[in-house]
Amino acid sequence: MKQRYNNPNNHKFYRYGARGIRVCSEWMHDFQAFNVWAQASGYEKGLSIDRIKVDGNYEPANCRWVNQKVQQNNRSNNFTISCQGVTKTAAEWAKRSAYSASCIRSRIVRGYSAEDAIFGKDPRPVIITINGESHSMKEWSSITGQKYSLISSRVERGWDPVLAVITPARKGNYRRGHSTIPSEAN
Repeated sequence: MKQRYNNPNNHKFYRYGARGIRVCSEWMHDFQAFNVWAQASGYEKGLSIDRIKVDGNYEPANCRWVNQKVQQNNRSNNFTISCQGVTKTAAEWAKRSAYSASCIRSRIVRGYSAEDAIFGKDPRPVIITINGESHSMKEWSSITGQKYSLISSRVERGWDPVLAVITPARKGNYRRGHSTIPSEAN
């Protein structure tokens, strides 16, 4: 705790001291005062100190002892979403949703409302029928050799599901404005 805020050579200094996070003078200069607070505040082996307000200082009113799961959900770089009057991380919402945290984040970035991103219906078809043969996207992936992620992302981007399955993946270098043919030396 002291190193992260006070030592510019510490690999985490940029996330603490450089951001203005400080340790209260009582804890900084008196380990016994910190120890008394820790014991009275629920310290147990396996827990770590956590700042309740991630931009606040290390001080008795802003610290608690938590497990790693709580610690990870209280990071300043978490993707938080407000829905139904509650703000949670995408990972926390994923526990109540049919979708993963990365799917929820992706849906939000693509313009879904929080409610639809977390609880909305999956817009992708469950079954795709081609020439009278019906299969899921995963099954079509195995049958055609196309990556499931390619088929799925095409459908999510608005492709007709049949075309998403039957259109081959592009091959090669598609960087715009750059020739892939080497120029001849003069």
